[in-house]
This record gives sequence, C-alpha cells and structure tokens, in this order.
Amino acid sequence: MMRLGPMDIYSEHLIKNNFSKKSLLTGLIGASEVNEYRSMVKRNQALVHEDLRTDHLYYVKKGIVSFKQGSHTFAFIGAGHFVGFETLLMNNRSRYTARILEASDIYIFDRLEVMEYLFSLQEGWIFFYLLEKSARDKLLQHQHFTSFKGIDRLEVMLLDLAKTFGTTQGNNIVLPKCFTKSRLANYTNFSLNTITSLIKELHHIEFLAPAEEDMLFRINKKK
Repeated sequence: MMRLGPMDIYSEHLIKNNFSKKSLLTGLIGASEVNEYRSMVKRNQALVHEDLRTDHLYYVKKGIVSFKQGSHTFAFIGAGHFVGFETLLMNNRSRYTARILEASDIYIFDRLEVMEYLFSLQEGWIFFYLLEKSARDKLLQHQHFTSFKGIDRLEVMLLDLAKTFGTTQGNNIVLPKCFTKSRLANYTNFSLNTITSLIKELHHIEFLAPAEEDMLFRINKKK
C-alpha cells in the first residue's frame, strides 16, 4: 500500500489559493494579534545574519534581496517573498545572510506574533511546510545551475534572473544595475576573469546586447 505524504491530500488548486505567500501576508496584516510595520530599507542593509538568530519575519513588497552562505551567493528574491521563515519555529541560527541590494519596501513582523497567528490556524503548519520547502528549493536550484559548464551555466542563470527581475526594453530584457559583474561572478561560481571572458563570448554570439550606461546585462529576446 502506497503511503501518502503530508501534502498529498491537498489539491494543487487549494494550496495555490489558500496557502500562498500572498494569502499569508493578507492574514498576518488582518490578524489582531499581529502588529506589522512597513519600512523602506536602504541598500546594503542585512535583514538576517548568518549564524545569528532573528526576532523578525520580513516580507518583500518591492525590492531585491540576496542570500549568501559564507562568501558565496546562492539566491536572489524579489517582491512577494518572505525572509527569515526557516528559523521561525525553533528560533535557530540563520544558515545565511539576507541583504538588501536596492532600496526596498519591506513589511516587518515580530516572530512570536507570527507564530501565535499560525498556531491559531487549523492548517497553519502548511505555511511552515511550504515556505521551508521553498527555501530548500532555492539552494537545490543553485546546485543544479552550477552543474552546467562554462557559457551554458552563465546563459541559464542569466535567463533565470531575467525571468524574475528583467524588464523589457525594445528587443532586450535588462537586468537591474545591482546585478554587477562581480556579483554575477560570485553567484555563478566563476572567477572575475572567467566571467569577463564568458560575457565577451555572449556578446559575440549576440545573446547579450552591448551594455548601455548602468545596464550591463541586456539579453537579446530573439535568442
């Protein structure tokens, strides 16, 4: 007899509509036991520090946040994501540093108030399960990307970033200026010399359009 997992009894439609990040944000803002506040957080400020505990949960309303373990960046998130959920339940030390890359609009919640709200819900555990899974998936995705070699790795990682953060300008999809060459080198696990050489190759095959002012990574949509 096949054993069902904890989520197998819930339909994908039910999970998407009732247990999304947006529905959790709506519930937290409307909960009487939760006192959230909203703030514009400056560029370069860390929300969560590796090896330290945090008393807060964050929600990115607008902005870009990087995730780094040690000296290595393994993920970026934008609007619509929580930061700090993985350590919420047990108040463990964080396994990463989450840092603001550009001025960001952030909701800030008290950890204990969030836990009180979630424990008051009959199926609050589903939010814990899904958000912790989402955090694990980010790390697994990065490991998958770095299994590619050379120019293929840079291409697939640029396309993934473009899907989340890119804006269309004519025939190009442009990444925000916070995605610098050195930051991309760290994320893709290439040296600065190697990524410089790979970027030249991507220009040569017209995957990348010529840089303009602060727009370093301009991906040709026709490619």
